[in-house]
Amino acid sequence: MFSRLRRAGRALLYLLAGCVAAAQSPAPAPSQGDAPIAFRGQDPVIKTDRTAVTSGDPSTIGESQQEMDDLSNQKETLESELRYAGAKLDEARKRLDVESMAGHADEADKWQQEVADWQTRVKSLQSQLAEVNSDVQGAIQQMQPPAPQEGLIVPGDMLEIFVVEDNSFNGRYQVRRGGYMILPAVGRIPVAGKTLSEAEGAVRTALESNQLQHATVMVEKVEGSDIETGPVIYLAGEFKNPRPYKIPPGTKATVVSVILSCGGVTDKADLSRVKVMRIVKNKNVVEEENVEKILSGNGLSSDLTLNDGDVLMIPAGSANAVFVTGRVERPGTIPLKPGDKLSAYAAILECGGFSRFADRKKVYVLRPSPDGTKVKIPVDILAIDRGRAADIPLQGDDIVIVPEKFFSF
Repeated sequence: MFSRLRRAGRALLYLLAGCVAAAQSPAPAPSQGDAPIAFRGQDPVIKTDRTAVTSGDPSTIGESQQEMDDLSNQKETLESELRYAGAKLDEARKRLDVESMAGHADEADKWQQEVADWQTRVKSLQSQLAEVNSDVQGAIQQMQPPAPQEGLIVPGDMLEIFVVEDNSFNGRYQVRRGGYMILPAVGRIPVAGKTLSEAEGAVRTALESNQLQHATVMVEKVEGSDIETGPVIYLAGEFKNPRPYKIPPGTKATVVSVILSCGGVTDKADLSRVKVMRIVKNKNVVEEENVEKILSGNGLSSDLTLNDGDVLMIPAGSANAVFVTGRVERPGTIPLKPGDKLSAYAAILECGGFSRFADRKKVYVLRPSPDGTKVKIPVDILAIDRGRAADIPLQGDDIVIVPEKFFSF
């Protein structure tokens, strides 16, 4: 007796749970003009109109958009129907479990049939939804813009730029996915969808806006065969635009010519120690060239010729800044370019001179040593002013420190 009561109580709980779930499942409001929801073997009433998209190309963008809107509405209705049918299927399954556990054979058979009907409807709605999704993809393809006209520049094209007045802008530039190319010191220039002459005008306008007073520009499209063939060297280090660099056919590339034509180098570049890394007889070989010396007019014959696969690397200068701190008007960093000469006293004056309570007699320089420690070099500014001591030439990474007087009177 107790077991039967417990089973009956459990069945009642399942029944209540099923009713609550059904009450919480929102039934979609039927759209105006829609037929009632089909039950028990009826064919689903929602049909897709495939001919609206596939029967022919729309003549205007407005017609294509209207077809897309119709498909979107059909898809939204089908998805709503599918959610409703799924909720009813879950409810029927729960009721079937309750009646089966309670031992009500007739009711169980009834709900078994209900489950089968809703399963059929769910499958039918899923099939219709798949058809609508396929139609949506077809509509999207029809709405795609036409292929670009032959001869227009498109993303992915490689353009070769020649600027008569300044060859530092010369080079090959790829049109990025956004439809623009990036020119060093200029920035983005939109060129996609333009003819070559229009691209020349765009580059010329960009150059004349902030780089050149007058620019004569020529733009050529580099075909795929030209891109794949020909020697390539690799720019690394302190180039403004480090990248693979294709040597134009019929030209002889040297270290100096490439540096002058690739877009320039950064302020940190040390041109006295330019390196060429190459493979000779399966061995890595590194050659060094003093480009700074060549550019000054000495040793032009020593300029290295570059070969396919060479890596041209410009290191950062080991001495590129000094630091001034303490009792000065504007403590900070002073950049040093290769060849710059700066003394401790001059660095202090460049930072605005001494501030109040500066101890000019006890100025000193901290200089890094090879073992990682710092060497303290005293600088007596008062003695330098009186001609009794020499100023201290500064090196890269030196720190000039101006201490404060212990007594201010």
